[in-house]
Parts: sequence; C-alpha cells; structure tokens
Amino acid sequence: MAGRLSDRAKTWRVSCAGGASALALAVGLIATPAAAQVASAEVADTASGPERAATGLEDIVVTARRRQESAQSAPLPVTAISGGQIEQLAVARLSGIAQLAPSLKVTQASGSANAPVVFIRGIGTIATTLYSEPSVGIYIDGAYTPRPQGNSLDLPDIERVEVLRGPQGTLFGRNTVGGAILLSTTTPSRDPSVRVQFGYGTNDESILSAVVQTGSIGGSSWRAKFAGQVHNRDGWVRTPGFQKSDWGGNQKDISLGFGLIGEVGDLTIDNRARYGKNTSFTAWQIVGGTPAAVTAYRNSAAANPSGPPLVIGTRPLDLSYRDPRVPGNADIENYGDTLTLTYEASDTFQIKSISAYSRLHETLVGQLGGSYILGRVLNPAIPGNTIEPVSVHSTPTNPGRQRQFSQELQFIGDVGDFSYVGGLYYWDEKVHENVTTILGSVVGANFVRVNRTVIYDQSTKSYAAFGQVAYKPQALDERLEITLGARYTQDKKSLTTGIVQTTTTTTRTNQAIADKYNNFGYSGTASYKFGDGILAYARIASSFRAGGFNAVSPGSPAYDPEEAITYEAGFKSDLFDRHLRLNANVYQIDYDDLQVNQYNSTTLTNFVVNAGKAKYRGFEVEGTALLGDHIQIDGNVGYVDPKYKEYILIQGGVPTNVASTAHFPYLSKWTTHVGIQYKTGETPIGVLTIRGDYQTKSNARLAVIDFLSPTLQNLRTGKEKDLSARVILSEIPVGNGVNLSAQVYGANLTNNRFITFATDFGTLATASFNRPRNYGLRITAAF
Repeated sequence: MAGRLSDRAKTWRVSCAGGASALALAVGLIATPAAAQVASAEVADTASGPERAATGLEDIVVTARRRQESAQSAPLPVTAISGGQIEQLAVARLSGIAQLAPSLKVTQASGSANAPVVFIRGIGTIATTLYSEPSVGIYIDGAYTPRPQGNSLDLPDIERVEVLRGPQGTLFGRNTVGGAILLSTTTPSRDPSVRVQFGYGTNDESILSAVVQTGSIGGSSWRAKFAGQVHNRDGWVRTPGFQKSDWGGNQKDISLGFGLIGEVGDLTIDNRARYGKNTSFTAWQIVGGTPAAVTAYRNSAAANPSGPPLVIGTRPLDLSYRDPRVPGNADIENYGDTLTLTYEASDTFQIKSISAYSRLHETLVGQLGGSYILGRVLNPAIPGNTIEPVSVHSTPTNPGRQRQFSQELQFIGDVGDFSYVGGLYYWDEKVHENVTTILGSVVGANFVRVNRTVIYDQSTKSYAAFGQVAYKPQALDERLEITLGARYTQDKKSLTTGIVQTTTTTTRTNQAIADKYNNFGYSGTASYKFGDGILAYARIASSFRAGGFNAVSPGSPAYDPEEAITYEAGFKSDLFDRHLRLNANVYQIDYDDLQVNQYNSTTLTNFVVNAGKAKYRGFEVEGTALLGDHIQIDGNVGYVDPKYKEYILIQGGVPTNVASTAHFPYLSKWTTHVGIQYKTGETPIGVLTIRGDYQTKSNARLAVIDFLSPTLQNLRTGKEKDLSARVILSEIPVGNGVNLSAQVYGANLTNNRFITFATDFGTLATASFNRPRNYGLRITAAF
C-alpha cells in the first residue's frame, strides 16, 4: 500500500490572522528550493467537468471524505462543480449554483443585504441573526463560515464547489444536519499566468475580475496568486427620490483573494486570505393584510397625498418608497485567513492542521414593512407633529460584528487494507449585535409607534474528536469498501441580552443564560464497484446541531439540540466509454427535536422552537450524456416529501400536537434542471458553444403555523422557473499566447417572478421577489 496516500492529494492548513502570508513568504524565500511533491489542490487544478474529454466525461477531484478522490468514487451523494462550469454559466454568486445540484435551493434572507440562505433536501435556516446556527455548513478552503452575511460573496476565483447532501456530522462537525457546501479557491500554480474578465448586463451590471499567478518565485517551490473582482449593479425596484444605483436590488461588491503555497522539505505551507465588502438594499412589498389594517393604511395614504400611496399586491410591482427613517444601504465587510500546513511523515502517513481566523462587520438597514405611508401617530416622535412616516417594520440601524477562530488537526494514513482519518477540532466564536426597529401598529384609523432595541452578546466554544476508518481488501481488488466513523462533540454557549421597548412608556428586559450540549455521532458506509463503471453504496449517518437561545426574544424558552439520522442507498455509473454518467440515490432522514424558525405575529418576534420529530423521504437523480462529438445533455431531479411526526405547540396554555397542520416553509418538493449544449470543433474564428438551461423548483409554503401567520397561509412562493441561454465563442485566435473567449447570455428569459422571502406581521404581510429577465455579456482573456 506504499504510495497510496501520496497518490491522493495531501494538504495541511493552518490559518492565522494577519501576518500569516508574510511569514510564509519569508520562510519560502530563505528556504532551499527542493523537488517537493505537487500539492493536492494542484492535482485538482487539472480536473473539470462534467465536460467532454478525449475519452468521454472527465471527473472532478473532491475532498468530501477529507481525502482527495474522484467524485464518482466517493460513496455518498456529492455533486462536484468545476470552476469551468461556473464560468461557463456566468455564475457570479453562491445562489447561481442552485441549478447544478438536485435538492439544492438558495434563497435570500430577510433584511440581511442579499445574504444567501441554503436549503438542501428542504432543510435550511431562514434566520440570519448572528446568534442562530445554520443547518447547512459552508466551508471556504476548509474553514467553516457559518454566517450567511459572511457568505454574501462573489465567486471570482473558484476552483471547484462540492455539494454534500444529507447529514455530514462525522467529518464535518458543526451544524451540517442538512448537508455542507465546500468552496475551494484556485490554487497558486507553478506556471505564471493572468486571467482577466469583463462583463456587462441589464441594470447597468458590470463585473471586472482578474487572477494573477506568479508561478514559481525566484526558481523556488513557492508560488502566489492574487485575485480580485469589482461587481456593481443598479436595482430594478423603482425607488422615487433615489438614483438607480440605490434602487431596491442594487449591489456593490468588492472581492479580493490571495494565495501562497510552497514546500520546505516534507512540509507544505498553503495560505489563503480573502476580503469582501458588499453594499446593497433589499426592497419589500406589502402582499396582503387584515381588512382593518389595509383599510387604515389605504385611507391614511389618501388623506396625506404629500406622502406616497399604498403599494400593495401579490404580484411584483417593482416599486418601493424608501422610508426616510432608513438611511442608505446595508453594508457587510468580512475578511479571513486560512493557513494550511501538511507534513508528510511517510508515504503512508500525513499530519494536517487547518487553522482559520475571520471577522465580520455589518451595518444593516432594512424596510421589511414595504413602502411607507404618512399617517396620524398617537405617540409621535416629535410632540405636536402627529403626521409621520408609518411602516409596519423598519430597521434604521442594525450594526453587528462576529469573529471566529478554529483549529483542526488531522491524522491521515494507510495501514495494509485500511485507511483512516482522525483528528481534533476546536471552534471559538463571539458575536455582538444591535437590532433597532420601528414598528407601526394599527389602532382604529390611526397608528402607534413602537421603538424596540435589542442588544446581545453571545459566545460559543466547540470541541470535537473524530475518526473514520475504511477497509478495502486487496483480495477483492479493492472493489469492496467498508467505512465506519464516529465523532464526539461538545458545544458551550453563553448569552446576555437586553431589550428596551418604548411606546408611551419604556420597558426593559434582560437575560443572562448559559448551557452546554454533547453529542456522539456516527456513520457507516458499504460500497462495491461492479466492473470499472458502476459503484453501489449504502450508508447510515448521524449529525447534530447545537441548541441555543432566542437572543432577540428575551423570555422565549431556549431550544434543544437537533439530531438527524439518514439512511441512504444509491449508485454511481460511467457507461459507454464514459459517454453516459448516471447517479441516483434514495434516502430517509429522521429528525429529532427539529429546530424551526417560527414568527409570532402577535409579539412581532422571530424565534426558534423544537418542532419535535420529522421524517424526510426522497430521491435524487443526476445524469450527463455525450451524444456524438458535439452534443451534451445534462440534468438532475430531486424530490423530498417531509412529514411531521410530532410538533408540540402551546395553545391556551395547553401543549397541543399540531403535526397534522404544520408546514415546512420554503421547501420545494421538486427541483429539476436540464441543460443541452452544442459545441463545434475548431473553426477559423474559434470554438462555438450554444447552451440552454431550464430549472424549476416547485411551489413552497411561506409559514410554519397558519394561525400564527394568518395572511401568509393563503400565499405561496410561486413556482420557480428559470430558462437561460448563452452563446460562447472560445479559443478565439488572436495570437501572442492569448486565450480569448466571449459569451452573451440571457437569464430568466420567461420573466418568471416568485417570492424569495415573506413575513407576516399580523396586520400586514410583506415579501421580496426575484430578479426579472436579464441579459449580459462576458469577455475573458487568459495569457
């Protein structure tokens, strides 16, 4: 078995804040150049797909099991997306990958500057306050990044994306009860190169990005990479009194990345740093309300014609009047550093350490209540001036900060027919947030203004030990693999919260609370390769999401940890000389103490509760076919059918099981995607590719409990239907070693509109909608 480990990529990362890059560079420049091994991520650099290769479909190297292996050889449901696919489909943000994997949905969170909320198999966490734990883990270069605001990032420099569906609690420890998404940035290469891209499209959208590879520095083993992107877009929701650059839906992004990798003897040092800043504003629209509230708002708007009219409708009107109490746009700024060290102790044993540090600063503003009106307020902000702006919910200020540090130590090796991964994990996070809102309550034909400020601090520490052992007997030509894994986790949390609420009087509420949560997780997989093209597998895996506290709702009970167990069977196949790829699986996931985000329209607070028990059943199919020399067809289908087995809700002081009437919000039972492309051979003007894609996500509910969200019970998101097309001319012969390509594309060509998020405030319900039809072009030069 000597050499098996080295054939798989090996990387050891340690992440440090500030100074790590400079330290690594200094070590590299004084080190003697050595003929070190090629870093594992560089091996992945050669992979792409699913794209045409000389002998059929190529494969992508993944790290879904903490070892590098072919995606088609990994016995679990993982979808691998190459950087080439991301560029070809003009994907600029995390939400753009949703069509490329079954059962994956990425929607927009409430009031959080376009922060993406990820659902896998219907499991996701819609709340984006800094205290809440996500149910899908997102990892960037091996570092866990849990806050959706911190993932409001562009994708200018992505080498590959891995979507792991279902609980991943053994090797990926924190909060992966729904699954995990692994983002890997481009690895510094040994050859110098420059790649520049320019894009322009609808809403004056412009993108300028560049990736510069230094190649080997001074003949040493060290090489660096610099990446950057500027992405600006006007809004599409008309906002009177504002320029288009500040209309609802606007976006102003800056993304920077740096990578440095080199070898010192048997030690590989790999450092990745990133910085991002996002400025945007999300427009909301009133979609319904109680008859009394709608009448009061409509009459007040008519009685005060100097102010805006009431904007209300269940279809997108793309019109919003900005509340003057909500200044400017929302800003998110984040930066992080990940340094990876790999020590090759022998051909069959490796030590890896991944350390990461990052910080997030946000200054959010929001208008969840939709357009404002002028109305008579019984407790005016300025005595005597009873006519003032009225909105059911405005957030004039919401500053917050988060910092995290994690350290992971791994031991990876082979012994005879066995291979193993074991390690320790530590996580330390501190968050602080100030959520200030102005609420408008209807009192007859008038209104009462409620000012509320919640300030909280939360500290979280997590400790884990994990291990996984795989057995592949050589006697069976390594076709059989049995894998067992286990993980012990302990999470500790402490919270202090203060809330001040003012109408005509002021009330204050404070709380301080702490707790810890323990879990033992496990996994087991059996797989068998039939011939060279078919892999069948069955697996059982558990996962755990820590309990916690409702920081913005003092007095609300704490919630318990959520646990999930998945039972899964599937196959992966490459047939007809790798011209047909077909993967499929069926699964059942049992959730215990399922954590549900529930909005109480009476108290106007969002909080997490344990719904009890739930069962999710479904299947997924992915396929790609090469037809002849020029045509490729690819697609996927996902189906999930969840049921509550128990959901205890206190009604009139009595615990009541409402499982039969409770819903799963934002869950699309069906997700589908089909793509077809035609690619010519070389022509005098280059290689021409024509591609079309059509994706759908079925109608979804918007609330959990009908009587707590009476208006939303009659509304649905609407079916997501996205038809896109693009024409790409690549390998344009311009000479001088320049590889030039250009593409024009159109997205949402049928102009299908749907709700991305909605909130029922009891009197009124509001929603935000997706982007309309849009077009653009991209030009890329590499040399």
